[in-house]
Amino acid sequence: MRRIALVALAATLTAPALGQFGDQAGFTEVFKPDFYRRDMQLYSDYLQLEEWQRPIIEILLDDYQVSFDLGTKECRDEMSQLKDELQADPDNAMRIAMRPIREWEVEKRELKRLLVADIQGQLSPLQLQRWPSLERAMRREKELPLGSIPGESMNIFVAINELDLDPDDRQEVEPILLKYEIEVDSALVRRREALDKYQDVLKDAMISKDTDTGLDALRKICDKRAEICRLHMGTINDLDATLPEDAAGQFRITILRSGFPTIYAETRVDKLLRAVRAMDDLTDDQVEQLDAIESAYEASLQSANEMLLETYLIHGKEMPVIEAKRAIRRRNREPINMEKLPEAIIGLQQAKDEMLADYRRQILAILSQGQQNTLPPSVSNRTSSGSLQGRSVNSKSGPAPTTQGSKGKSKGGKSMKNPSGLSTPGSSRSPGKTRPGNSPTL
Repeated sequence: MRRIALVALAATLTAPALGQFGDQAGFTEVFKPDFYRRDMQLYSDYLQLEEWQRPIIEILLDDYQVSFDLGTKECRDEMSQLKDELQADPDNAMRIAMRPIREWEVEKRELKRLLVADIQGQLSPLQLQRWPSLERAMRREKELPLGSIPGESMNIFVAINELDLDPDDRQEVEPILLKYEIEVDSALVRRREALDKYQDVLKDAMISKDTDTGLDALRKICDKRAEICRLHMGTINDLDATLPEDAAGQFRITILRSGFPTIYAETRVDKLLRAVRAMDDLTDDQVEQLDAIESAYEASLQSANEMLLETYLIHGKEMPVIEAKRAIRRRNREPINMEKLPEAIIGLQQAKDEMLADYRRQILAILSQGQQNTLPPSVSNRTSSGSLQGRSVNSKSGPAPTTQGSKGKSKGGKSMKNPSGLSTPGSSRSPGKTRPGNSPTL
């Protein structure tokens, strides 16, 4: 079995789940090209290429892709031929298996340098002056998606462009976007420098099984990731305060759902409300009660979501470290008796779960048994026989809050109030305006 494992090591080294630090060490990234043929649009837009320049740059990009594909094939071929060496020196299996990757990393960086030099050699002095703007756009295009903590990969420019603002409104936000473009570019550069530096440390830590050094390097990377999240949120709040009210609401919903989908997904309460509203036999009294419950629910949901958002911004950077610690225990064949999320997030999520369960009970309580029986089981949380299914809410938690500002306690001992004392994103707006979206399906 050991011989099979050693042979498999070289073949599977690029999998994200490898080792205690997985893809945080950059194993997937090294096999992705830095440039694609589709990048021609960015070159054309930002450099304002002449017609005669386009086919030349397309050829350079095609040549780069051929060289990149050849390099990755040679790397994988070399990894697959390490069988005898791995069997001869099993104690150094990780070091041996990673050798082709490290050699390829050097070649990949050189391919990138040569392509940039070749493209710049085709440009006029005026186009070279536009190059920094192109580089910033390329970094946003290629580096933003490399996030690994919630909110890190939000693309504010995409969300703004989807609004289709009129010229006057666009002019109002241009200073904010220009400032953000420069600041996020600097943050992405700092993150890239940290990745280049500490991913090598992670690889060395995997070889030596020095988990303490590896975890420390991972924390330094995550600090740079968290900087980007904070920059995103500061800009989102600035834009939210500057955009027209309708556009601001649409923008905030779009951008926060993209960055924090586990917070802003549709809840089962939302689905239940929609199903009940569609009933044609509700009495006036039931409609009045439903209106009151829904109003309180929306306020409570907004409060819960904003607290979760604030807590993710503070503790989200711990998630890759927790994942690595779980992988270390798995590697060491130890019990993985630790949560997947930071305790502060789990506590608030449990409080939110209880709040949602309570509002579902309130809504069902105003319906007759016959009306409840007409609801789909997936919405009513009832079995086909009509009995109420059990909830997956932690039984150790306290009573569910029923209105905004209620004092239900979470696992971490926090009430449903702002956990940090900081201003919550969008808190200056009315509930109907600031509610970024809905919460997770529970």
